[in-house]
Amino acid sequence: MARVRMLARPRGFGVLGILLALLLGSVAPGQAQDSEGPTGTLSGRVIDAESGAPLQDATVALWDRTDNDSTLVTGTVTGPEGRFALEDVPLDAYTLRISFVGYDTRRFPNTRTVQAEGEGDLGTIRLARKTARQQEVEVTADRPAARMETDRNVYNTSDRALSAGGSARSVLEDLPSIRLDLDGSISFRGNESVSLYINGEPASLQGQSLVSYLESLSAEAVKRVEVIPNPSAKYEPEGMAGIINIVLRRDLEAKWNGGVTLGVRRTANNRYGGNGSANVGFQGGGWRFVGTYSYRREGEEDSESRLVEQFNGDGPSSWVDQSGFEEELDRSHSFRTDVDYNVTESTSLSLETSLSLRRSGESGRSEYREYVGSEPIPDNLTDRYVRILDNTSSDKTIDGRLDVSHDFSENHTLSAQVRYDRDFEAEDGTYTVYGIENGTRLPSPRDREVDIVNEDEQDGSLEVDYSRLLGAFSLETGYKGTLRRLDSDQTYEDRTTVFTFDELIHAAYGTLSRGFGDFQLEAGLRAETVSTTFDLSSEDAITNSSYVSLYPSAFLTYKPNQKRQVRLSYSKRVDRPGLWDINPIEDNENPTFQERGNPGLDPEYIHSFELSMTRRWGIGSVSVTPYLRHTVNEIEEVRFEEEINGRTVIVRQAQNLSTSTSYGTELVTTFNMADRLEGTISGNFYRSVTDGSNLTTDLSQDALLFSGRANLQTKLRDGLQLELSQYYRPARDIPPQGRIDRFTSTEVALQQKLFGGDGSLTLRVDDLLNNTQMNMWYRDQNLYQESTMQWGSREFSLTFQYNFGSGSSNDRGGRGRRDYR
Repeated sequence: MARVRMLARPRGFGVLGILLALLLGSVAPGQAQDSEGPTGTLSGRVIDAESGAPLQDATVALWDRTDNDSTLVTGTVTGPEGRFALEDVPLDAYTLRISFVGYDTRRFPNTRTVQAEGEGDLGTIRLARKTARQQEVEVTADRPAARMETDRNVYNTSDRALSAGGSARSVLEDLPSIRLDLDGSISFRGNESVSLYINGEPASLQGQSLVSYLESLSAEAVKRVEVIPNPSAKYEPEGMAGIINIVLRRDLEAKWNGGVTLGVRRTANNRYGGNGSANVGFQGGGWRFVGTYSYRREGEEDSESRLVEQFNGDGPSSWVDQSGFEEELDRSHSFRTDVDYNVTESTSLSLETSLSLRRSGESGRSEYREYVGSEPIPDNLTDRYVRILDNTSSDKTIDGRLDVSHDFSENHTLSAQVRYDRDFEAEDGTYTVYGIENGTRLPSPRDREVDIVNEDEQDGSLEVDYSRLLGAFSLETGYKGTLRRLDSDQTYEDRTTVFTFDELIHAAYGTLSRGFGDFQLEAGLRAETVSTTFDLSSEDAITNSSYVSLYPSAFLTYKPNQKRQVRLSYSKRVDRPGLWDINPIEDNENPTFQERGNPGLDPEYIHSFELSMTRRWGIGSVSVTPYLRHTVNEIEEVRFEEEINGRTVIVRQAQNLSTSTSYGTELVTTFNMADRLEGTISGNFYRSVTDGSNLTTDLSQDALLFSGRANLQTKLRDGLQLELSQYYRPARDIPPQGRIDRFTSTEVALQQKLFGGDGSLTLRVDDLLNNTQMNMWYRDQNLYQESTMQWGSREFSLTFQYNFGSGSSNDRGGRGRRDYR
């Protein structure tokens, strides 16, 4: 208990200390209680009765031996090979119940736990697929919505009503502690330095391109999402807040399988949209194929108002009062294919390809009033004008990867991957400026600005991974080489900016792990050499940089049984500046406010410590994770003034701050009550201390912050499900002086199963309370600003889904190069 007292000492951790003490207290007494009297084990393997393929994530529940299985003793889910083990169970007779979606549930009454090692193995248990729907009530167990594993939290999203008709972006936004901002940044526990993976591989897209891809990918294509808060050295070190891995549906039962989705939506502003997707798959004869197509059409209206006062010493201030709105219409197509072939029992090949096409049209109107004086009143008005926006953009993305994997034995594997991605973006905008006199727009334009931007990003990589047993140790090692290139140009009025960015990374890693009874120890080290070249050819400026970095990691896990787990971890990570952070191309959408990249940014390095404690019961689980992160060269956005074309413009640009330290705790609770009410409730409490004294304007800050999310699902009757999701973030201060108001979002969905469960009809309401609005004020030595943004509005959608074929995507059969859990 000494560790609990130490963790509870920092200011603001009184409640945390109580939580930790309660949780650890529940571990210790529970363990003592379990030790009263002899205990035994039960184990076995669950497979498909027809194909013999292992069934991963099948539910294994042990009940008191009563007529109605009324009391749950313990439970688990099967692993990748269909195996399960129930340990430390008091010697007695029970009813064992094994169930899996799409299969008949099997019950084994009078099943006894066995104390002798090896004698509690029940062998192979075969589950038969459902062939007909019976008239009587059928009791089955669905996959849990969330589960805690050794190094990650896993959220099964494929059966959620809120996912129906949505996109991969909406799936992420409904998960605990995860937020997606309008500019494409993803945050976890309030930190935006997160790495996004797709099927165990880093996503090459960034910023708005990544958002566009997630929006074009239908939610039905997402099987589950895995959150890895503190990854080991075998993972790429980007992302101080960890890794979010989106696992797409890919493996199918034998023969043909597929599904279709059709949806329509309407916003509170009478903007209409729709979506449609179809997938088809085949598996047999060593082959596995999945093809997916989706289409989305979305309309959105955003509004913004901003009042800026620019100080002029003892002289009169300059004021800009801006208000406007924008309408946007997006259309996107997404194609994806997965082809796997088992060359032999031990060797497999896999080819994945994807193509995403997006076109967007944007129109808007912003009115400006400029004043000089002590306050913005009509007598101080100096100019009034309106700026009309007409913008079109397109985005084309291709992605291909080829994998080969060979198993020398069960714990001895070699795999390799070659990957290539390319993303083309083009934007053509026209800004027409008209003067306003006596409240009437003048017929002739005052000015017309043309802004043309083109970007071509290419990524290529070669990766080799090797793992095997070395006596009592498990070894994982590998190499990855990555080459990234960005060619970009912008023509704004008579000025052209051209630049090229190249980055070459060579990385090698090694990890060793070993078990010691109830403890598991892992240590690893990753070494990287990085070379970058930034060529701003339009200004004859070339910047070269190279550096070597080491990234150690260490993990200690204590798991006395299936219900309790404690994990202590450390890792060093890096957040390299994103392309949108270093891109010097200017955003000219607003003549008084501009965003610009900073080619001179240095990477920030993060030392991350976590203590994760999980306690499971028959109806749910509680996970408490206190954490600490210390960051060097913290990257933050800074505002300053600059004279551009005779006008004083506020520029927002990323800069390196000295250090930042944040510590707090995340609490995640999952529950499932009698198969009627299921949900996840999470909260993140943390303190953030930033030292920004190295900049001209001191951005040092000390803040206590919080965010929370709740997701509830309930079965109103057989086949009818209601789901509610709520997110809340309170108001917070911003340095040196400023504040952002609270933010809250509510979503609700009602889903009715059709055609014996093969189809569904879902009614969903996004932003139920119509309050996705952000209010902010900010002050420094040069200016004062207050602004209000309203993006989107309440949206209604109706979605029909239908799956056909011999079964659903359940990851059965076949082999994968990556451990997707």
